[in-house]
Amino acid sequence: MRAALAAHDFGAVFSLARKWAGISYSKIAESCDIKPERVGKLARGDGSITTYDKITQIADALRVPGHLIGLAPRPWEPALPPHPAPAIPLGYSLGLTRTAPA
Repeated sequence: MRAALAAHDFGAVFSLARKWAGISYSKIAESCDIKPERVGKLARGDGSITTYDKITQIADALRVPGHLIGLAPRPWEPALPPHPAPAIPLGYSLGLTRTAPA
């Protein structure tokens, strides 16, 4: 799924959603505001979605986090807490051996 999302291969995304989550093409079409026939064609590998507006519409309808599809965080995504400072003391490499001062 991640590879299909990163490649914007929505046909594969729709097919996988149907296979693994049991979501019908009709439900996908309704949620994404796409005709059911178009969803079926995309799932069979016929055509692609390339417009920014439609990509964001699909991401929001299927609740795909922005980072998985090359978009900024979506408005519905929870805010992530700031990353904590690294626990490795300054002057040490990841192998915890002392490095020469710069």
